[in-house]
Amino acid sequence: MKRTLTVLLLTLGAAGLSACAFQPLYGDARQVSTVRNISVSVEGQERIDQLLDEALNDRFGTPSGGRYRLVAVTDTTRSGLGVGADDIASRAALVLTVDFSLVDTSTGTPVLTEAVRTEATFDIPREPYAAITARRDAEERVTQEAADRMALRIARHVHRDGQ
Repeated sequence: MKRTLTVLLLTLGAAGLSACAFQPLYGDARQVSTVRNISVSVEGQERIDQLLDEALNDRFGTPSGGRYRLVAVTDTTRSGLGVGADDIASRAALVLTVDFSLVDTSTGTPVLTEAVRTEATFDIPREPYAAITARRDAEERVTQEAADRMALRIARHVHRDGQ
């Protein structure tokens, strides 16, 4: 009885999803290959630019000549959050803003221009090596989050426009 009820509920759930025009973003191989056909160009020479470039290449692959070119410019700010009685910050926030454009390589015109803002907080220990490690960990977290958001926006755009 329980097995029949479970099968019946799963069947009704699947029918309900198909009736509401639900389409998973990763469902069609043509869409995935289009999203993976993007060459990435992150401008800048700082560590955070390199981290973002690597994170985006992990998501889109590294094509030699793709249909699209992703151009990104980063801007980082760091501010102290927790100030102790000795007037020294014990916690900081690292904010990464990425302005990016998805450019059609055949025409050279941008088809999508947006900005992504991510933030990561981290403790600032008194030991110098620990402080450097904490800052680098925050840089890695903030670039991974920015790359995820950028990839989702680009995939949504490519999927929506049927390109």
